[in-house]
Amino acid sequence: QVVSFLQNYRAIERHHCFEAMSAEENLAMFKEMTGASAEHAAMFLEMAGGDMETAIQLYFDGGGAAPMEVEQQAGASPTAPSVQAPEWWNVIWPCVEEPPEAWTRQQLSHQDGSWKGGIPQPKNGPCGVLAVVHGLILVDQHHLDVSQIEVSAEAVANAVSKILLRCRPDEGSPVKMVRPKEKGQYGPASELYVTEITDPSSVLDTVKARIQDFQGPGGIIDLMYSAIWTRGFDLVKKEATSEGGELPLVPKVFNSWLCSMELLSLLLRGIARGNVGIYSGDGTRNTSWDGACEIGLLSSFEKEQGIPVNEALKAPKVPVWILHGGDHFTLAWSKCLPSEAPGTEFSLNFWNGLPPGGPMLAELAVHAVKGAIVGKEAQPKFFKPEPGEVDEVIQADPADKAQKPNNYRSWRFEVTLAWDRPDLEGEVRGPDVPPEPKVDQEDARYQRSGPWRCRSCYDKRFQTGDFSLVPDESPDFCPKCNKTRKECGWSIWMPFADLPPKKQEMLMVRHAKKIEPILWTKWPAAEVRNTSGGELPAC
Repeated sequence: QVVSFLQNYRAIERHHCFEAMSAEENLAMFKEMTGASAEHAAMFLEMAGGDMETAIQLYFDGGGAAPMEVEQQAGASPTAPSVQAPEWWNVIWPCVEEPPEAWTRQQLSHQDGSWKGGIPQPKNGPCGVLAVVHGLILVDQHHLDVSQIEVSAEAVANAVSKILLRCRPDEGSPVKMVRPKEKGQYGPASELYVTEITDPSSVLDTVKARIQDFQGPGGIIDLMYSAIWTRGFDLVKKEATSEGGELPLVPKVFNSWLCSMELLSLLLRGIARGNVGIYSGDGTRNTSWDGACEIGLLSSFEKEQGIPVNEALKAPKVPVWILHGGDHFTLAWSKCLPSEAPGTEFSLNFWNGLPPGGPMLAELAVHAVKGAIVGKEAQPKFFKPEPGEVDEVIQADPADKAQKPNNYRSWRFEVTLAWDRPDLEGEVRGPDVPPEPKVDQEDARYQRSGPWRCRSCYDKRFQTGDFSLVPDESPDFCPKCNKTRKECGWSIWMPFADLPPKKQEMLMVRHAKKIEPILWTKWPAAEVRNTSGGELPAC
């Protein structure tokens, strides 16, 4: 069954664009071929690094079940009495139960002995809320040396008041501050105390008077509740469910209660529409982010699912970006806005408050070899490969990977070259489209002795189920397809530096640390290194 699915995929892949199918197309294809949900499809593709064949193999090897998926929380009683939740509860939370400690114990402050400019996050869940608050703090402090940045009570109060004032439906509406009547009690049966503030000029002073509550355990829930009450439930529901969005604002993914894009958007710009893409639901340009907030957002979804992030979020007023890694939010910022010119070199500071990758503060040196993306990117097109172009990248040299496991730019890669294929269709290159580089099949630099891979047989590997090499006893003839080596072609080994740019970009996405493809959505193919000499940080 797996082989038949992979055969179908390979046939479709070959017809359209070899390995150039977009992440969005891969997601749709995976769902169609396996019957999996969008959530599971995205998860398996992420596990496989975006490779469709590997993702399908993983899916069927596991019997189609999501790893670590459980039907019931450990320790939960199937006979536990149900709790009557208020009407608003399911707009926010995924279950009628006490929110997890990741939310109720999280604080908006730095820890003693740690970087005073950071907000540690002990458990996964509220990272989006923390990223917005922390990002707004950095709006006023990004130009400082990291040793001078501080998550002070005043800085948190300024960020909280900005959020709440933005959430008002109009300038005449009050800000509503919400907290539990019994401190620390956030269950569905807990009573809430709501205070209305009609004078905008007094919001900051009121927040400062309650700053210990906002910074203490559960303060992020007070902030979230206050933002939602200020916006109004009807409006939040309408905005959150527009353009394909969903409720609750805090969905449950396996065992974690996570911050949705809808919630992040509400806190970031005062509107609960989670569409951070370049297009609106009707296909027109999404202008709703223009001038909406000071800080930006870069997301791994742009590479993984083919959804370009809005230009206004890529180019914010202040050089502070929330980095969305798919299941976690981190922060990056620069002292000043980097030049958009090719070859620009600049520093980015990075913060991840969540273990095991954090708490970590890192300085990244960025060499933007192609400059920055300005405005809308041109959508890539598939052109029929011409003979001599690099067709497929089969694998990295295992010896190179073992010797330099984190330096894929120094590896050699096994590739096959394109040949004339009457059955393959593609767009015709116009005069303004430069041709792809051609490679000589017999270039001595790329040859290897010993067993060799027949290009013709490799192309049919999923139909035949044969992935074997031709033994070195037959150096000039393939006994499987009964063709001479020159007739069928053979794979060659090319260093990364010699590969054409499009293949280099594909391999960079495949082998890079997760933070690199996220930054490449703003600075394509940029070279990124940790100034400490260590590995790039996790995000």
